[in-house]
Amino acid sequence: MTSPLQFLHLSPGSFWSTTLAGLVFLVHLSGIALAIHALCREHSPQGTIAWMLGLILLPWITVPLYLVLGAARIRRHTSIRLLRESIQNFLCQHGAWDAPTSQISRTLTHCTGYSPCSGNDVHLLRDGNDTYRNLLQAIRNAQHSILLEFFIIRNDRVGIRLRKALEDRARAGVQVYVIYDEVGSHKLPAGYLRHLRRAGVRITSFNGKRFWLSSILRLNYRNHRKLVVIDSREAYLGSLNIGLEYTRSARRTYWRDTFVRLRGPVVSQCLVSFLDDWQRATGENISHLSTPCAPQGGTRCQLIPSGPDDIPVNTWRLTLLELAATAKERLWLASPYFVPDEAVQSALCGAALRGVDVRVLIPRRGDSIAAHLAMLTYIPGMIACGVHLLAYEPGFLHEKVCVKDADSSSIGTANLDERSMRLNFELTLLMEDTSATAGVAAMLEQDMAEASPITPDRWHKAALITRLMANCCRLLSPAL
Repeated sequence: MTSPLQFLHLSPGSFWSTTLAGLVFLVHLSGIALAIHALCREHSPQGTIAWMLGLILLPWITVPLYLVLGAARIRRHTSIRLLRESIQNFLCQHGAWDAPTSQISRTLTHCTGYSPCSGNDVHLLRDGNDTYRNLLQAIRNAQHSILLEFFIIRNDRVGIRLRKALEDRARAGVQVYVIYDEVGSHKLPAGYLRHLRRAGVRITSFNGKRFWLSSILRLNYRNHRKLVVIDSREAYLGSLNIGLEYTRSARRTYWRDTFVRLRGPVVSQCLVSFLDDWQRATGENISHLSTPCAPQGGTRCQLIPSGPDDIPVNTWRLTLLELAATAKERLWLASPYFVPDEAVQSALCGAALRGVDVRVLIPRRGDSIAAHLAMLTYIPGMIACGVHLLAYEPGFLHEKVCVKDADSSSIGTANLDERSMRLNFELTLLMEDTSATAGVAAMLEQDMAEASPITPDRWHKAALITRLMANCCRLLSPAL
């Protein structure tokens, strides 16, 4: 009987050699094709050169990395844009829509489609204990709908209390929708999801049920947002995840964090943001849940959603640049990760050099070794320009807060790193209000009172191996 190899006049050895040669050719051809793709993408010149060299010279390693880290841009949904316009019209009719007056509000309105809105009630929740107590009570009182999304949901005591509260409301007929990020919540067991679904909760990962390769290509674009909307009338926003580490205990490191409770027209903007994420994750339009929220307070707010679908520039980066450019007296920032790109670094240094009180509060000890090492490399240059760096001592600082002068402040999920400025889906609340800003500033002053100044010696006296590792980690900052 004639074998296929004999039919093709190939010996077994030559067959495998030909197959291997063909595979090598395909991998290198793929590398060249993706290098052309990288050339057409909106990377920095340095990033484009690095990708092209890697794809052409080391395609076996770089091709799979590029497929995950250099995935296609994600687009917004037309239906959500129309809903956003409808809610804006409602707010205008009720006198809650404000024409952008400041430089930053005009810029953000053009970028996000969300205009400033007055008539909001903002209540600051200073730690995890306060946040979880208010949030669980609001969930138990929900009558119509609960929309919830978190980067991390843990299967610990806090996560189980949340799960049971959601199950109870779902069984009572409340419509419950939950989005979690599959990277941040990778330890969440299947049983947790199964309990929720059996109770009637609609829960999905941010990348949804797509073709497996399509999901892998989106893993680098993570949903870092933390948002809860109750009955379209009350919203909770900030940087806490669902986990025991955000509660105080002598047995573990305390994670210092901040949330806000919102009532008023800005809740409608939060609602639209969640509906956009749900449609992105599932393809399902649930805009029937939207109910515009009338004025209930006196604070002027503006929602700032940001992510890899921002065109033409990342909205969070633009926000930082505008805050630094317009600050006259002070610019206080708090973030667990301080690995800024060149533009933000220059903006902060420029503000300090013109006499603005620029302070950056960071943790004494980081939870990410690579990010913390990369952060060390910025110490000498920032301090030389007059930027005050402060290390929070009692625990791990996780809040993302900003105060500009006496009239503007922000609380949200975005860090001072390139991942938040390029890759993650983030959500920030901007408050242009002296009373709200005074509250946030007082909170930051308490945190700074528990911090110690960072001096250049922390870098110069570091061991040589530490500095070498830190400089290597800085090269990886776009992906940290």
